[in-house]
Formats: sequence, structure tokens, C-alpha cells
Amino acid sequence: MNPARTLVVVTAVLAAGVALGGCATTQTQTPPAAPVAPVVQASPTAQFNNSDIMFAQQLIALRQQALWLAQQGVERAQAVGVKQLATQIEAEQGPQIQQLTTWLTQWGVPVPAMPSGTALPPLPSMGPGMPSMPPAQELSQLQSLSGEQFDQKFVELLIPNHEGAVASATAELANGVNPSAKQLAEQVKTSQTAELAQLRQMLGATPSPTE
Repeated sequence: MNPARTLVVVTAVLAAGVALGGCATTQTQTPPAAPVAPVVQASPTAQFNNSDIMFAQQLIALRQQALWLAQQGVERAQAVGVKQLATQIEAEQGPQIQQLTTWLTQWGVPVPAMPSGTALPPLPSMGPGMPSMPPAQELSQLQSLSGEQFDQKFVELLIPNHEGAVASATAELANGVNPSAKQLAEQVKTSQTAELAQLRQMLGATPSPTE
């Protein structure tokens, strides 16, 4: 099968976000660090199929969004734990984007374009049964917030991004055929699940000053 004829090209923009219930605030404690997924070396001569292509394209787009969010968090987060997690996420994205770009280039298929400057990165359509992404206006809103409000919205927006990465990795493990891509999918699923636990812990309610 020629994968170029069945290529799924990433064009969709961010969809619905994850809503917070109640009056939860962002915790300032530093959760245990999530494991960082190492970069997997490409196997350019190995077999690949449309699922491998879709996984690489979706993950590049998700990593672009996570990088944009992390850069905002590094610069503007108030809580120490939030800023540390943002720094960790920022460091993770570049190597994986580079590796995935190398794979797609070796496979002869299009690579999602990197946004320029401070532009919001476009997100893929995750498909039926996959997590929805936050709308662009929510990402734009983040830039107008500060303090605890910024920290909470930052964590809110990272959760669907990570859920999307886990869902994409799970689909790759079920349907992909490229050994390197499946190895990366396993690592992504493990690391993003751990970071999701950190993010959800940060959204846990903390005692208010009046309690």
C-alpha cells in the first residue's frame, strides 16, 4: 500500500476544552516529576502504514501546542510546581518534534508546519472517540491572565493536550506497524499518563484563607 495515497493531513484547529468544576485552585506544591520519554531513533527502511503517519503528524501538532503552553508557563506561572512542570514539558517537546519530523521526511509525507513567532499552533482532528482539544479562544484567553488564574487555566489546557497524546499513542500501539513508532508510542503513553496525574493533582482543591 502506498501511504501517500491514504495520507491523513493535519488541518483541524483546536476543539472543545476541559471544564473545571467547583472552585478548585492550583496547588503550589511540587508533585513528583514524571518520567521523560527518550527520543527513539528512526528506522527509515522499516515498514510503515497510515496509522504510523497519522500518529507522527498528530503528535507533532500536539507537541507544538504543548511547547507553546509550556513557554507561557515558564514565563508567567506563579506557583513553583507549575513553573517547574512547564520547564520540564518545554525541554521534552523539541527533541520529539525533531525526531517525528525526521520520520515523516524519511517516509516522504508532509510535515505539519511550525507556527511562527507567538502564533497559536493548529491542532489535528483527533477523530471519533478521541479527546477533544480546547478551542483557540481559550488559549488566547491564557495570555490575559496572571497569578493563580493563569496557573489554573494553564493546567486546565494541558490536560486535554496530554489526553490527546495518550489517545494517539494508544491508537498507534493498536494499529501501527513501524517498530520505532510503536516504541515511541509506548513511551509517550507512559510519560503522558504520569504527567496527567501531576496535572490533576495540581487542580485539587486547596483550603481557602477563610476555612
